[in-house]
Amino acid sequence: PRVLTKIREEVHRVAPGLSTGELDTPTLEHLQQMTYLEAALKESLRLNALVVYRLANRDTTMYDGTFVPKGARVVFSMYGSARQPTVWGSDAAEYKPERWIDEKTGKLKTISSYQFTTFSAGPRQCIGMRLAMMEMMTVLSVVFSRFDLVTVDNAFDITYDFSLVLPVKGPLDVRVRSLAAHVV
Repeated sequence: PRVLTKIREEVHRVAPGLSTGELDTPTLEHLQQMTYLEAALKESLRLNALVVYRLANRDTTMYDGTFVPKGARVVFSMYGSARQPTVWGSDAAEYKPERWIDEKTGKLKTISSYQFTTFSAGPRQCIGMRLAMMEMMTVLSVVFSRFDLVTVDNAFDITYDFSLVLPVKGPLDVRVRSLAAHVV
């Protein structure tokens, strides 16, 4: 609730027309000013990343002596890297959008793609990353300014299946309620 409230306040401040219905979608300029929304989205992606794998393009030996033959599928543990205390701090397992925002400037911190690996890194980094972020921010800013979404069951009781992508175990029922007159 705290994070959603801050997102709604920011969206209403930056693009009030979204809340009133005068504006269908935010402009690029609006999105560039939605620092907290972007931080919350990046934090969600950090903790709920997809699986990245590659095929080894040559025989190689890892630093620990493990041999990886050409053509072998190599899977990178996004779950583990996203929760490294040495990279993200002692609260690495917590959802904390503020970790992405510079306390002094209020702007987003520049974080290496080798730390935030959701879109991979280096020469194989997703070329659609910026477009994907912009599309997700557009959808979220519109949805959060016009609707309230609440899990039917206690969100802290939700469990996950063991899998590479952490799917929710069983159904995830959500109540959607229109915000009266799109008020924040």
